Amino acid sequence: MIKFSKGVSFIEVLMVIAIISILASAGVGGYLAFKKGTEIDLNSQQVANLIRNSQGKAKAMKNDNAWGIDISSSRALIFKGTNFSSRDSAFDEITNLKGLTGASGKTQIIFDKLTGLPDSAGTLALSNGETTKNIQINAEGLVSY
Repeated sequence: MIKFSKGVSFIEVLMVIAIISILASAGVGGYLAFKKGTEIDLNSQQVANLIRNSQGKAKAMKNDNAWGIDISSSRALIFKGTNFSSRDSAFDEITNLKGLTGASGKTQIIFDKLTGLPDSAGTLALSNGETTKNIQINAEGLVSY
């Protein structure tokens, strides 16, 4: 007569826990990579829109002045004036940026009033430590990323 045992052994439970742990850790790693990629994309879109916003204020001659933007890894600051150091800080518009570790290249752009043309063309590079996204502004003021 063959005897069948009912239930599961301790070894089987440990094997199931190990398999679930391996699958969960792979899933969490993929999620974190996806989240970082999404953050850098959202930040580049947000900064490009803020650049366009600054350019729009200059074209509209808001407060009869030129407008500019200064970008760092933690914030983007839209300012009124022809340069950052002599800006009118009462008109500063600060937007905090999350998940960036660096901003390099053309981090300051000043737009001429009425025409909205930038002081110079260039590329702004935003980085989160793993990925870098470039935002380009040409001599006519066209922003692309």
